[in-house]
Amino acid sequence: MKKVYLAAIAGNIGMLSVGQFFGWASPTLPKLIQDKDAEYPVHLTFDEASWIAALLTLGTTFGSIICALVVNTLGRKNTMLFAAVPSIIGWLIIIFATSPWMLYLSRIISGLALGIAYTVTPMYLGEISPPKIRGNLISMLTVAVNMGIVIEYTIGPFLSVKTLALVSLVSPCLFIAVFLWVPESPYYLMLRNDKKRTIKSLVQLRGKEDVYKEADRIEESIKADFVKNSGFRELLFVPSNCRALRIKVCLSIFQQMSGIHAILQYAETIFNKANTNLEDKYLTMILGTVQLICTIVCMFITDRCGRKLLLIISSIGSACSTAMVATYFTLQCYDVDTSVLEWLPAIGIFMYIIMYSVGLAPLPSTISGEIYPMNVKALGIMLSLSVANITAFLITKLYAVFADNIGTYVSFWIFTASSFLASLYIFFYVPETKGKTLEQIQEKLNKLPKK
Repeated sequence: MKKVYLAAIAGNIGMLSVGQFFGWASPTLPKLIQDKDAEYPVHLTFDEASWIAALLTLGTTFGSIICALVVNTLGRKNTMLFAAVPSIIGWLIIIFATSPWMLYLSRIISGLALGIAYTVTPMYLGEISPPKIRGNLISMLTVAVNMGIVIEYTIGPFLSVKTLALVSLVSPCLFIAVFLWVPESPYYLMLRNDKKRTIKSLVQLRGKEDVYKEADRIEESIKADFVKNSGFRELLFVPSNCRALRIKVCLSIFQQMSGIHAILQYAETIFNKANTNLEDKYLTMILGTVQLICTIVCMFITDRCGRKLLLIISSIGSACSTAMVATYFTLQCYDVDTSVLEWLPAIGIFMYIIMYSVGLAPLPSTISGEIYPMNVKALGIMLSLSVANITAFLITKLYAVFADNIGTYVSFWIFTASSFLASLYIFFYVPETKGKTLEQIQEKLNKLPKK
């Protein structure tokens, strides 16, 4: 199994790279708003900064659409390598930017990389993984993203905007150099009717010669899926596919409505409003590190505890955590003395990151790589990711509007209600996929009662 882990690690260097785009905003936007980087020619208003934070997720929507169009032609591996190109371009534009509009363009192009990577990487990881470790390997995706965020949180406050972009440029270049040597997905090779290369890929991934039974099972699965059509009609009107899409779309909406993008993009600003004793940049570094540690823990327990239980615990915990932050800012808004509660928002946000990271962060991507059949997988992941990105864009943009005009507490009460609703939805409608082959998951979706 060592070789499949190495392939997953190599693939996730690309996710680390795109994760840095998420982390870039928190240490950088305060500098650009407050003119702390005198050498950088771009300076921003708060409204311009909110657009820069939000446009990343809008670009991600277009990236997922591009991926759905090319992934069954280029293959999983080549599509993942292709995602590194807009990553590199995005960082280069930041390095040479001279106006806010160039930063807008950079974030949209960076979003293309995010959309492509987030669509194809769960597909690749799901297709190379044996059932008993598939949850671990797909959860590794979120660990890699969070590692990228932590890198930006940690080095960003101490580097100029241009230098930070130069350092961040290393990751997509490293990904290309490493991932070139990784085998293609055996499912994709069988899709191209190349059984010889499928067997070779499985031998490389499994580290053993006895892979013929697995190759035959993959061949049967591919033939069964592609006897059917592969368009939107098949996705939307075949009951099992529609159930898979509905489950993933709802999980994506609840994931974003819990508030993660607003909290990550505006972490320093939120801590600054909370009047904590520790400098906001250090709190943000600790926040990113806590998130990384918790997603690593989740990676190791997801195939032990199961997806459903962790998602329910995560949703309820996230709701309780954001309620703590909402309570503090509500009291502050109504001029109640909060001097004895200055610890509350920091504790609430840290608790939110912990609870979010053990379920809502990694497991929707894990489920995304598991529940769609091959013939509609690209379309299904593209649609659910597009919904997630549009929701994230609206949340990130509207958070700034609410915080500036109504009060930060309004956003956090919305996050709280959304997380509680998520726990109920997961309990009643999300099936357990732990330890099942991709074929067994499809059988289970076919047997579920109509909702």
